[in-house]
Formats: sequence, structure tokens, C-alpha cells
Amino acid sequence: MSNEFIRWLQAALSNPVAKAKLLQQPQKLQQIMSDIPARQWIFTQACQTDDPKLATQAKNLIIEMMKCSRLIWSGGGNLSPDIYEEALSRTWEWFNKEMCLAYVPEKGSFVTWFNQRLKFRILDVIREQDKEQKRRLHLSTDEEDDEWIYPPAPEPERWHETIQEWLELVKNHAHLRNCRMQHRPDINCQFLLIHILQKLHSSGEFSWNALAQSYQVEAATLKRFCKMRCFPIFKQLLSK
Repeated sequence: MSNEFIRWLQAALSNPVAKAKLLQQPQKLQQIMSDIPARQWIFTQACQTDDPKLATQAKNLIIEMMKCSRLIWSGGGNLSPDIYEEALSRTWEWFNKEMCLAYVPEKGSFVTWFNQRLKFRILDVIREQDKEQKRRLHLSTDEEDDEWIYPPAPEPERWHETIQEWLELVKNHAHLRNCRMQHRPDINCQFLLIHILQKLHSSGEFSWNALAQSYQVEAATLKRFCKMRCFPIFKQLLSK
């Protein structure tokens, strides 16, 4: 099938009608982007320097295939459209700059790589809006503290490796178990950090509400405990 996928890509690059027809078939696009040899081929065309015109055409085709594949993460039902659109715009800007420098076709599809960055761009925008809202209300902000409302974002090209390294780090520091939530000694930083990192490893995101529900506590209480106790310790471990 890989050869057939590559033939579709070759036709799309040389024939506008073939390109338009391909972009109208999301299932075919998903198959192409799931195929490593096909990804390698179009990536090579987009990032070669011998024919700049072909490189531009190939890169534009990659972006159009991603947009038409219906695979780009939509942001979830509770996310503000303004936040999503701002994060999406920033992620496309990043993708255009970094694709040829950092993307590795053998590790995952273009869309998987894109979606991982998009989810953390959304967190960036949320943090920025929170800070701006506090500034307008003339409330003092502690930038270092705000930064750790969420765990840090690994670079997409080392996403799984980094998360796995962090998981091992947390598992190997049993003293994290001694940092417990008041009135709930069964909830400690080690269990929470492992839970969060496992969610990030498997799906690239985690929900405070879902996490709180699994521990049967208020989401605000759990977030405050992680923000004030667990994330600062985690930050210290990463800096060692």
C-alpha cells in the first residue's frame, strides 16, 4: 500500500485536479499519514533544498492534508473558541518553522506531532489570559507559582521518552508519598504525579475534574494541593 500512497502524493503534487480530489477524501488522508514510508517520502520532498518550488508545494500539501483529515484535535467541548483559535494559530506558526528541523516521520504522524504541541499551546494561552485577568483586577501575581498550576510541557519530538523519564523519576522518589493532603492521607504527591504523567503519556492531556472525581475530592482542592505542594517538589526533582 505504501507505493500506492506515494503515487497518490506524486499525483497531488503534479496535478491540481488530483490534489483537490485527494483532499476531499479524509479516510485516504488518514491512511497516508498513518503510513511511515508515505510520510517519509512527502517529508523528504518538503524539506529538500534542491527544488524550492517543489518543497513549498509539498509542505503546503502536508498542511492541507492535515486540515482536511479531520484528525486535528478540536479542543474539547468546554474550551473557549477564542482560546482554541489563538492556540491553533500559534501551533501552525510553530509547525511551519519547526517541521523540517524537529519532526521525525518514523516516530509518529504529522497530526500526532501537531496535536501534542497544540494541547500545550492551549495551556499557554489559558495561563496568559489568567494573568491578564488578574492584572486587570489589580491582583498580585506570582509568575513562578502560576507556571506550576500545570506540569511542564515536554518537547513534542521527545514526548514519550520525556514523560517516561519523569514517571521513573517520580516512582524512584518514595519520599513523595510523605507529602499528603490534609484530612485525606490516602492522597499523596507520588500517586497524583504518577496519575497525571500516565494520562499525559497515553493521551497527551489530563482533566482536573476527572482526576478529582477519581479521588472523590473537589477539583479546586486537588488543584491547589498540586500547585502548592506537588508541582514545586516535582520542579526541584527536574532541576537536579
